[in-house]
Amino acid sequence: MLEAREFSEKAKCIYEAHKEEWEKLYDGKVIAIDIDAGDFASVGDQAQNVGLEARKERPGHRIYMRRVGENPAVLRFRNKNYA
Repeated sequence: MLEAREFSEKAKCIYEAHKEEWEKLYDGKVIAIDIDAGDFASVGDQAQNVGLEARKERPGHRIYMRRVGENPAVLRFRNKNYA
C-alpha cells in the first residue's frame, strides 16, 4: 500500500501528465484521479458527488480528489475498500 506522501506524489504526476488537457476542459471543477488506472474517474462541481461517482464507477480503486487549476485545494483521499 502506498504511503500518503507517495500516494499524493503519484496523483500529482498523473495530473501533470494530463494538466494541459484537463485545465482546458475542467478548470475550476473537482476531479477524482484514479491512481490505479492513471486517469480521472469523475469530474464535477461538488466534491461529494464526484467522490460518490468515482467510488461507484471504480470500486476498490485508490482515488485522489483535487480541484483543477491554479489552486488545487486537495479535498480528500479515498483509499477505502482497497485490497
